[in-house]
Amino acid sequence: MSDSAARGTRLLSEVLSSQDPYPIYEELRELDEGVHWSEEFQGWFPSRAADLRRIGENSKVYSGDLSDPKGTLNRYDPSDPRQNDYGEISSRFLFFLEPPEHTVVRSALRHAFTPRAMLGWRTVVERIVDGLLAEFSHGDETDFVETLSTKIPIEVICTILGVPSEDFPMFVAMTDAVMLTLDPAIQGEKRVEVLYRAAEMVDYMNELADLRQKDPKDDLISQIVNTPVQDGKPLDRKTAVSQAVILLVAGNDTTNSLLGNTMGILLDRPELQRRVAEDLSLVSPLIEESLRYAPPFQFETRKATQDHILGGREIKAGDAFFPLIAAANRDPREFDNPLEFDIDRENKRHLSFSHGIHFCVGAPLARMEGIVGMTKVLERFPHICDGSAPRRPRVDNINARGWKNLPVALHE
Repeated sequence: MSDSAARGTRLLSEVLSSQDPYPIYEELRELDEGVHWSEEFQGWFPSRAADLRRIGENSKVYSGDLSDPKGTLNRYDPSDPRQNDYGEISSRFLFFLEPPEHTVVRSALRHAFTPRAMLGWRTVVERIVDGLLAEFSHGDETDFVETLSTKIPIEVICTILGVPSEDFPMFVAMTDAVMLTLDPAIQGEKRVEVLYRAAEMVDYMNELADLRQKDPKDDLISQIVNTPVQDGKPLDRKTAVSQAVILLVAGNDTTNSLLGNTMGILLDRPELQRRVAEDLSLVSPLIEESLRYAPPFQFETRKATQDHILGGREIKAGDAFFPLIAAANRDPREFDNPLEFDIDRENKRHLSFSHGIHFCVGAPLARMEGIVGMTKVLERFPHICDGSAPRRPRVDNINARGWKNLPVALHE
Protein backbone atom coordinates (compact mmCIF):
# COMPACT_ATOMS: atom_id res chain seq x y z
CA MET A 1 0.00 0.00 0.00
CA SER A 2 1.40 3.39 -1.01
CA ASP A 3 1.82 6.20 1.52
CA SER A 4 -1.15 8.10 0.08
CA ALA A 5 -3.35 4.99 0.10
CA ALA A 6 -2.41 4.36 3.72
CA ARG A 7 -3.22 8.00 4.48
CA GLY A 8 -6.70 7.54 3.01
CA THR A 9 -7.29 4.48 5.20
CA ARG A 10 -6.18 6.40 8.32
CA LEU A 11 -8.46 9.32 7.46
CA LEU A 12 -11.46 7.01 7.17
CA SER A 13 -10.66 5.71 10.66
CA GLU A 14 -10.78 9.30 11.92
CA VAL A 15 -14.28 9.76 10.48
CA LEU A 16 -15.62 7.25 13.02
CA SER A 17 -14.76 9.51 15.96
CA SER A 18 -15.16 12.93 14.36
CA GLN A 19 -18.04 15.25 15.26
CA ASP A 20 -17.35 17.22 12.07
CA PRO A 21 -16.19 14.85 9.30
CA TYR A 22 -16.41 17.37 6.45
CA PRO A 23 -12.75 18.55 6.60
CA ILE A 24 -11.75 14.88 6.44
CA TYR A 25 -14.02 14.32 3.45
CA GLU A 26 -12.32 17.24 1.69
CA GLU A 27 -8.90 15.64 2.06
CA LEU A 28 -10.16 12.18 1.09
CA ARG A 29 -11.73 13.46 -2.11
CA GLU A 30 -8.58 15.24 -3.24
CA LEU A 31 -6.16 12.48 -2.20
CA ASP A 32 -5.02 10.38 -5.18
CA GLU A 33 -8.18 9.73 -7.26
CA GLY A 34 -10.60 9.86 -4.35
CA VAL A 35 -11.21 6.12 -3.77
CA HIS A 36 -10.01 4.76 -0.42
CA TRP A 37 -10.08 1.54 1.58
CA SER A 38 -11.51 1.33 5.10
CA GLU A 39 -10.13 -1.34 7.40
CA GLU A 40 -13.00 -0.91 9.85
CA PHE A 41 -15.68 -1.28 7.16
CA GLN A 42 -13.69 -3.66 4.97
CA GLY A 43 -14.80 -1.73 1.93
CA TRP A 44 -14.10 1.10 -0.52
CA PHE A 45 -15.20 4.71 -0.15
CA PRO A 46 -15.38 6.57 -3.50
CA SER A 47 -15.75 10.29 -2.86
CA ARG A 48 -15.99 12.12 -6.21
CA ALA A 49 -19.27 13.03 -7.85
CA ALA A 50 -18.39 11.50 -11.24
CA ASP A 51 -17.58 8.15 -9.63
CA LEU A 52 -20.82 8.14 -7.63
CA ARG A 53 -22.79 8.82 -10.80
CA ARG A 54 -20.91 6.05 -12.56
CA ILE A 55 -21.76 3.65 -9.72
CA GLY A 56 -25.42 4.67 -9.72
CA GLU A 57 -25.73 4.16 -13.47
CA ASN A 58 -24.15 0.68 -13.52
CA SER A 59 -26.06 -1.66 -11.24
CA LYS A 60 -24.60 -4.68 -13.05
CA VAL A 61 -21.15 -3.86 -11.66
CA TYR A 62 -22.24 -2.12 -8.44
CA SER A 63 -25.06 -4.16 -6.96
CA GLY A 64 -27.36 -3.27 -4.10
CA ASP A 65 -27.85 -6.96 -3.31
CA LEU A 66 -26.49 -7.18 0.23
CA SER A 67 -28.47 -10.22 1.33
CA ASP A 68 -25.47 -12.22 2.59
CA PRO A 69 -25.95 -12.34 6.39
CA LYS A 70 -22.20 -12.79 6.88
CA GLY A 71 -21.34 -9.78 4.73
CA THR A 72 -20.07 -6.42 5.90
CA LEU A 73 -23.22 -4.50 5.08
CA ASN A 74 -26.24 -6.50 6.32
CA ARG A 75 -24.78 -8.72 9.02
CA TYR A 76 -26.99 -10.88 11.23
CA ASP A 77 -26.96 -14.40 12.68
CA PRO A 78 -29.45 -16.57 10.76
CA SER A 79 -29.28 -19.23 13.49
CA ASP A 80 -30.93 -16.76 15.90
CA PRO A 81 -34.69 -16.79 15.05
CA ARG A 82 -35.23 -13.12 15.99
CA GLN A 83 -32.22 -11.92 14.02
CA ASN A 84 -33.28 -14.08 11.09
CA ASP A 85 -36.83 -12.68 11.21
CA TYR A 86 -35.41 -9.20 10.76
CA GLY A 87 -32.67 -10.22 8.31
CA GLU A 88 -35.17 -11.80 5.92
CA ILE A 89 -37.07 -8.51 5.87
CA SER A 90 -34.07 -6.16 5.67
CA SER A 91 -32.56 -8.07 2.73
CA ARG A 92 -35.70 -7.13 0.76
CA PHE A 93 -35.44 -3.36 1.32
CA LEU A 94 -35.96 -1.66 -2.04
CA PHE A 95 -32.44 -0.21 -2.22
CA PHE A 96 -30.96 -3.72 -1.76
CA LEU A 97 -32.88 -5.15 -4.73
CA GLU A 98 -31.82 -5.31 -8.37
CA PRO A 99 -33.84 -5.83 -11.58
CA PRO A 100 -36.06 -7.59 -12.29
CA GLU A 101 -37.21 -7.78 -8.64
CA HIS A 102 -36.41 -4.10 -8.03
CA THR A 103 -38.63 -3.12 -10.97
CA VAL A 104 -41.53 -5.22 -9.70
CA VAL A 105 -41.35 -3.87 -6.14
CA ARG A 106 -41.00 -0.27 -7.29
CA SER A 107 -44.14 -0.70 -9.40
CA ALA A 108 -46.11 -1.42 -6.22
CA LEU A 109 -45.28 2.12 -5.11
CA ARG A 110 -46.04 3.73 -8.46
CA HIS A 111 -49.10 5.63 -7.21
CA ALA A 112 -47.72 6.62 -3.80
CA PHE A 113 -45.40 9.50 -4.67
CA THR A 114 -46.88 11.06 -7.80
CA PRO A 115 -47.53 14.83 -7.99
CA ARG A 116 -51.22 14.12 -7.46
CA ALA A 117 -50.47 12.06 -4.36
CA MET A 118 -48.22 14.83 -3.01
CA LEU A 119 -51.10 17.32 -3.25
CA GLY A 120 -53.15 15.04 -1.03
CA TRP A 121 -50.35 14.39 1.45
CA ARG A 122 -49.51 18.11 1.61
CA THR A 123 -52.70 18.84 3.53
CA VAL A 124 -51.68 16.15 6.03
CA VAL A 125 -48.24 17.74 6.49
CA GLU A 126 -49.70 21.23 6.87
CA ARG A 127 -52.17 20.06 9.51
CA ILE A 128 -49.48 18.27 11.50
CA VAL A 129 -47.01 21.18 11.41
CA ASP A 130 -49.73 23.71 12.32
CA GLY A 131 -50.73 21.55 15.29
CA LEU A 132 -47.18 21.28 16.59
CA LEU A 133 -46.45 25.01 16.16
CA ALA A 134 -49.66 25.92 17.99
CA GLU A 135 -47.98 24.74 21.20
CA PHE A 136 -45.49 27.64 21.09
CA SER A 137 -45.67 31.38 21.69
CA HIS A 138 -43.38 34.36 21.05
CA GLY A 139 -40.24 34.12 23.15
CA ASP A 140 -40.50 30.39 23.90
CA GLU A 141 -37.36 28.27 23.94
CA THR A 142 -37.48 24.70 22.70
CA ASP A 143 -35.28 21.94 21.35
CA PHE A 144 -36.03 22.12 17.62
CA VAL A 145 -35.03 18.48 17.14
CA GLU A 146 -37.06 17.07 20.01
CA THR A 147 -40.27 19.05 19.50
CA LEU A 148 -40.36 19.71 15.74
CA SER A 149 -37.91 18.00 13.40
CA THR A 150 -38.42 14.60 15.09
CA LYS A 151 -42.19 14.87 15.51
CA ILE A 152 -43.11 16.24 12.08
CA PRO A 153 -41.80 13.35 9.95
CA ILE A 154 -42.75 10.52 12.31
CA GLU A 155 -46.35 11.81 12.49
CA VAL A 156 -46.46 12.38 8.73
CA ILE A 157 -45.10 9.01 7.61
CA CYS A 158 -47.11 7.10 10.23
CA THR A 159 -50.28 8.89 9.11
CA ILE A 160 -49.56 8.20 5.44
CA LEU A 161 -48.80 4.52 6.10
CA GLY A 162 -51.90 4.09 8.25
CA VAL A 163 -50.36 3.62 11.72
CA PRO A 164 -52.86 4.56 14.47
CA SER A 165 -51.95 7.86 16.17
CA GLU A 166 -51.69 6.29 19.63
CA ASP A 167 -48.76 4.19 18.36
CA PHE A 168 -46.72 7.11 16.95
CA PRO A 169 -44.40 7.53 19.99
CA MET A 170 -43.09 3.94 19.93
CA PHE A 171 -41.91 4.33 16.35
CA VAL A 172 -39.19 6.85 17.19
CA ALA A 173 -37.17 4.21 19.07
CA MET A 174 -37.93 1.48 16.53
CA THR A 175 -36.91 3.60 13.54
CA ASP A 176 -33.68 4.52 15.32
CA ALA A 177 -32.98 0.81 15.78
CA VAL A 178 -33.53 0.02 12.10
CA MET A 179 -31.25 2.90 11.12
CA LEU A 180 -28.51 1.54 13.39
CA THR A 181 -28.74 -1.88 11.72
CA LEU A 182 -27.70 -0.09 8.51
CA ASP A 183 -24.60 1.40 10.17
CA PRO A 184 -21.63 -0.91 9.46
CA ALA A 185 -19.85 0.51 12.51
CA ILE A 186 -22.45 -1.10 14.81
CA GLN A 187 -21.22 -4.62 15.59
CA GLY A 188 -21.05 -7.14 18.45
CA GLU A 189 -23.54 -7.01 21.31
CA LYS A 190 -24.76 -3.57 20.24
CA ARG A 191 -25.71 -4.96 16.84
CA VAL A 192 -27.65 -7.85 18.39
CA GLU A 193 -29.50 -5.37 20.59
CA VAL A 194 -30.59 -3.14 17.70
CA LEU A 195 -31.53 -6.15 15.55
CA TYR A 196 -33.90 -7.34 18.28
CA ARG A 197 -35.46 -3.88 18.59
CA ALA A 198 -35.77 -3.60 14.81
CA ALA A 199 -37.55 -6.97 14.75
CA GLU A 200 -40.29 -5.40 16.90
CA MET A 201 -41.13 -3.09 14.00
CA VAL A 202 -41.37 -6.09 11.68
CA ASP A 203 -43.83 -7.72 14.10
CA TYR A 204 -45.94 -4.57 14.20
CA MET A 205 -45.96 -4.11 10.43
CA ASN A 206 -46.90 -7.75 9.88
CA GLU A 207 -49.95 -7.29 12.10
CA LEU A 208 -50.91 -4.05 10.36
CA ALA A 209 -50.45 -5.68 6.93
CA ASP A 210 -52.82 -8.49 7.98
CA LEU A 211 -55.46 -5.94 8.94
CA ARG A 212 -55.10 -3.95 5.71
CA GLN A 213 -55.17 -7.04 3.52
CA LYS A 214 -58.50 -8.03 5.05
CA ASP A 215 -59.88 -4.49 5.31
CA PRO A 216 -58.04 -2.00 3.01
CA LYS A 217 -58.05 1.69 3.92
CA ASP A 218 -56.99 4.87 2.13
CA ASP A 219 -53.39 4.57 3.29
CA LEU A 220 -50.01 3.55 1.93
CA ILE A 221 -49.70 0.16 3.59
CA SER A 222 -53.02 -0.85 2.02
CA GLN A 223 -51.54 0.10 -1.38
CA ILE A 224 -48.35 -1.85 -0.73
CA VAL A 225 -50.04 -5.11 0.33
CA ASN A 226 -52.89 -5.02 -2.20
CA THR A 227 -51.57 -3.40 -5.43
CA PRO A 228 -51.24 -6.01 -8.23
CA VAL A 229 -47.70 -6.16 -9.62
CA GLN A 230 -47.29 -9.44 -11.52
CA ASP A 231 -49.94 -11.76 -12.92
CA GLY A 232 -52.53 -9.72 -11.07
CA LYS A 233 -51.03 -10.63 -7.70
CA PRO A 234 -49.63 -8.27 -5.03
CA LEU A 235 -46.17 -8.50 -3.52
CA ASP A 236 -45.47 -11.48 -1.28
CA ARG A 237 -45.92 -10.70 2.41
CA LYS A 238 -42.25 -10.43 3.43
CA THR A 239 -41.41 -8.14 0.51
CA ALA A 240 -44.46 -5.95 1.18
CA VAL A 241 -43.69 -5.61 4.90
CA SER A 242 -40.07 -4.86 4.05
CA GLN A 243 -41.14 -1.84 1.95
CA ALA A 244 -43.45 -0.58 4.70
CA VAL A 245 -40.62 -0.81 7.25
CA ILE A 246 -38.02 1.01 5.16
CA LEU A 247 -40.45 3.69 3.98
CA LEU A 248 -41.32 4.46 7.58
CA VAL A 249 -37.69 4.48 8.69
CA ALA A 250 -36.24 6.40 5.75
CA GLY A 251 -39.23 8.73 5.62
CA ASN A 252 -38.70 9.61 9.25
CA ASP A 253 -34.94 9.87 9.47
CA THR A 254 -34.38 11.69 6.17
CA THR A 255 -36.81 14.50 6.95
CA ASN A 256 -35.78 14.71 10.61
CA SER A 257 -32.17 15.34 9.55
CA LEU A 258 -33.21 17.63 6.69
CA LEU A 259 -35.28 19.90 8.94
CA GLY A 260 -32.71 19.93 11.74
CA ASN A 261 -29.78 20.56 9.42
CA THR A 262 -31.64 23.36 7.63
CA MET A 263 -32.50 25.06 10.92
CA GLY A 264 -28.88 24.81 12.05
CA ILE A 265 -27.73 26.38 8.79
CA LEU A 266 -30.16 29.31 9.25
CA LEU A 267 -29.05 29.85 12.84
CA ASP A 268 -25.47 30.22 11.58
CA ARG A 269 -26.58 32.61 8.83
CA PRO A 270 -29.03 35.17 10.31
CA GLU A 271 -28.94 37.33 7.18
CA LEU A 272 -30.04 34.36 5.09
CA GLN A 273 -32.74 33.53 7.63
CA ARG A 274 -34.12 37.07 7.35
CA ARG A 275 -34.03 36.93 3.55
CA VAL A 276 -35.95 33.65 3.41
CA ALA A 277 -38.46 34.69 6.09
CA GLU A 278 -39.24 37.83 4.08
CA ASP A 279 -39.70 35.83 0.85
CA LEU A 280 -41.00 32.34 1.60
CA SER A 281 -40.72 31.37 -2.08
CA LEU A 282 -37.02 30.93 -1.27
CA VAL A 283 -37.72 27.98 1.03
CA SER A 284 -37.65 25.57 -1.92
CA PRO A 285 -34.09 26.47 -3.04
CA LEU A 286 -33.11 26.62 0.65
CA ILE A 287 -34.17 23.00 1.10
CA GLU A 288 -32.41 21.91 -2.10
CA GLU A 289 -29.14 23.55 -1.08
CA SER A 290 -29.45 22.08 2.41
CA LEU A 291 -29.74 18.62 0.84
CA ARG A 292 -26.52 19.24 -1.08
CA TYR A 293 -24.57 20.89 1.71
CA ALA A 294 -25.59 18.63 4.59
CA PRO A 295 -27.13 15.42 3.20
CA PRO A 296 -29.27 13.39 5.61
CA PHE A 297 -27.21 10.29 4.80
CA GLN A 298 -23.46 10.48 4.40
CA PHE A 299 -22.99 7.38 2.24
CA GLU A 300 -24.74 4.56 0.39
CA THR A 301 -23.95 0.85 0.28
CA ARG A 302 -23.13 -1.28 -2.74
CA LYS A 303 -21.19 -4.43 -3.65
CA ALA A 304 -18.88 -5.03 -6.61
CA THR A 305 -19.98 -7.93 -8.82
CA GLN A 306 -16.77 -8.22 -10.85
CA ASP A 307 -13.10 -7.31 -10.82
CA HIS A 308 -12.39 -3.85 -12.22
CA ILE A 309 -10.48 -0.61 -11.69
CA LEU A 310 -12.01 2.48 -10.08
CA GLY A 311 -10.07 5.57 -9.16
CA GLY A 312 -6.80 3.74 -9.76
CA ARG A 313 -7.70 1.02 -7.23
CA GLU A 314 -7.97 -2.69 -8.03
CA ILE A 315 -11.46 -3.73 -7.06
CA LYS A 316 -12.33 -7.40 -6.52
CA ALA A 317 -15.72 -9.03 -7.03
CA GLY A 318 -17.54 -9.06 -3.69
CA ASP A 319 -15.83 -5.94 -2.33
CA ALA A 320 -18.12 -3.68 -0.34
CA PHE A 321 -18.64 -0.09 -1.50
CA PHE A 322 -19.74 2.99 0.44
CA PRO A 323 -20.26 5.82 -2.08
CA LEU A 324 -19.56 8.94 -0.01
CA ILE A 325 -22.43 11.31 -0.83
CA ALA A 326 -21.34 13.99 1.63
CA ALA A 327 -17.94 14.34 -0.07
CA ALA A 328 -19.30 14.15 -3.62
CA ASN A 329 -21.87 16.88 -2.91
CA ARG A 330 -18.99 19.30 -2.27
CA ASP A 331 -16.84 18.20 -5.21
CA PRO A 332 -15.39 21.30 -6.93
CA ARG A 333 -15.39 19.39 -10.23
CA GLU A 334 -19.19 19.36 -9.98
CA PHE A 335 -20.10 22.54 -8.07
CA ASP A 336 -18.72 26.09 -8.15
CA ASN A 337 -17.59 27.28 -4.71
CA PRO A 338 -18.87 24.04 -3.14
CA LEU A 339 -18.00 25.00 0.45
CA GLU A 340 -20.35 27.99 0.30
CA PHE A 341 -24.00 27.61 1.21
CA ASP A 342 -25.71 29.33 -1.72
CA ILE A 343 -29.47 29.08 -2.30
CA ASP A 344 -29.03 30.89 -5.63
CA ARG A 345 -26.83 28.09 -6.94
CA GLU A 346 -27.77 27.10 -10.52
CA ASN A 347 -26.43 23.55 -10.39
CA LYS A 348 -28.71 21.62 -8.03
CA ARG A 349 -27.69 18.13 -9.21
CA HIS A 350 -26.71 16.81 -5.80
CA LEU A 351 -26.59 13.10 -4.98
CA SER A 352 -28.43 13.09 -1.66
CA PHE A 353 -31.25 10.95 -3.06
CA SER A 354 -28.81 8.65 -4.90
CA HIS A 355 -28.60 8.29 -8.68
CA GLY A 356 -29.81 5.84 -11.32
CA ILE A 357 -32.37 3.11 -10.65
CA HIS A 358 -31.88 3.48 -6.89
CA PHE A 359 -32.91 7.14 -6.86
CA CYS A 360 -35.01 7.52 -3.70
CA VAL A 361 -38.65 6.68 -4.38
CA GLY A 362 -39.73 8.91 -1.49
CA ALA A 363 -37.77 11.99 -2.58
CA PRO A 364 -40.91 13.96 -3.52
CA LEU A 365 -42.33 13.45 -0.01
CA ALA A 366 -39.07 14.42 1.73
CA ARG A 367 -38.78 17.58 -0.35
CA MET A 368 -42.42 18.50 0.27
CA GLU A 369 -42.14 17.92 4.02
CA GLY A 370 -38.99 20.03 4.14
CA ILE A 371 -40.58 22.88 2.21
CA VAL A 372 -43.88 22.85 4.12
CA GLY A 373 -42.15 22.41 7.48
CA MET A 374 -39.67 25.27 7.08
CA THR A 375 -42.28 27.53 5.43
CA LYS A 376 -44.67 27.08 8.35
CA VAL A 377 -41.92 27.57 10.94
CA LEU A 378 -40.60 30.79 9.38
CA GLU A 379 -44.09 32.09 8.69
CA ARG A 380 -45.01 31.68 12.36
CA PHE A 381 -41.63 32.63 13.85
CA PRO A 382 -39.57 34.66 11.34
CA HIS A 383 -36.86 35.46 13.91
CA ILE A 384 -35.26 32.36 15.40
CA CYS A 385 -31.97 32.35 17.28
CA ASP A 386 -29.91 29.93 19.37
CA GLY A 387 -31.43 28.96 22.69
CA SER A 388 -29.66 29.20 26.05
CA ALA A 389 -28.48 25.58 26.03
CA PRO A 390 -25.65 24.41 23.73
CA ARG A 391 -26.19 22.44 20.54
CA ARG A 392 -25.23 18.77 20.54
CA PRO A 393 -24.33 16.94 17.29
CA ARG A 394 -25.70 13.50 16.60
CA VAL A 395 -22.89 10.95 16.88
CA ASP A 396 -24.72 7.65 17.45
CA ASN A 397 -24.88 6.85 13.72
CA ILE A 398 -22.00 7.81 11.44
CA ASN A 399 -24.22 7.64 8.36
CA ALA A 400 -27.03 9.86 9.68
CA ARG A 401 -25.25 13.02 10.77
CA GLY A 402 -27.14 15.98 12.12
CA TRP A 403 -28.19 17.37 15.49
CA LYS A 404 -29.01 15.43 18.64
CA ASN A 405 -30.20 18.66 20.28
CA LEU A 406 -30.76 22.06 18.69
CA PRO A 407 -32.10 24.56 21.29
CA VAL A 408 -33.75 27.61 19.73
CA ALA A 409 -35.60 30.73 20.86
CA LEU A 410 -38.72 31.48 18.80
CA HIS A 411 -39.58 35.10 18.01
CA GLU A 412 -42.36 36.57 15.88
